[in-house]
Amino acid sequence: MSDRRVLICDDHWIVRQAIRQRIDEIPGFEVVGEVEDGAEVVAAVREHRPDLVLIDVEMPGVNGIEATSRVMSRWPELRVLVFTAHGEDDLVRLAYREGAAGFLMKSAEIDQIREACETVVGGETWFPGYEGRLEDEDELQRLRALSEREREILGLLATGMRAQGVAEEIGIQPATVYTHVRNVVAKLGVDTRTQAVAIATRYAFLEPAAGSSGATSRRTPARSR
Repeated sequence: MSDRRVLICDDHWIVRQAIRQRIDEIPGFEVVGEVEDGAEVVAAVREHRPDLVLIDVEMPGVNGIEATSRVMSRWPELRVLVFTAHGEDDLVRLAYREGAAGFLMKSAEIDQIREACETVVGGETWFPGYEGRLEDEDELQRLRALSEREREILGLLATGMRAQGVAEEIGIQPATVYTHVRNVVAKLGVDTRTQAVAIATRYAFLEPAAGSSGATSRRTPARSR
């Protein structure tokens, strides 16, 4: 099997050299290119066809999050590891949302770098210590993507109302309620209405849109976060 091809993106030459040295110590991996600006990543991926891209988060111009978004939109099969000197939760979540397969601190030891690289090129993700929180964030993002009407209907269903009762409550046809429920189920990536309500309940996401009647008074308390 040929070596895995690695592209490094960092605006500091000395950092790129340090990363290259570490990657060269990992059997089965080969650095095939370096760039110093996130704006150059797309062209570099097109030229070098890497299996793995290591991108610094904090760069002038096009940062690592935007660079990740650009390459993932073109090559969704590409594996990206973002790295930074800090590791704030928000940066990790942003990288995850844009399609990064993993996250590394610049201070990581060679054994951790090797394990991260092998893990992500093997098709898995590498977010040690963040996995549960990232899954929660993903569910929350899908909930927030619901329309006001969908949130209203989901909130009423979560109080125990049936579709007929929801239709009467907000003045629409039952068939329209069922259409909205199908859309909610699809947007949340679940199979049934019960599963959609369960997700909403976990986040106390039970408030109808403004102007509807008081399902809020029956909402489940939010879980600790």
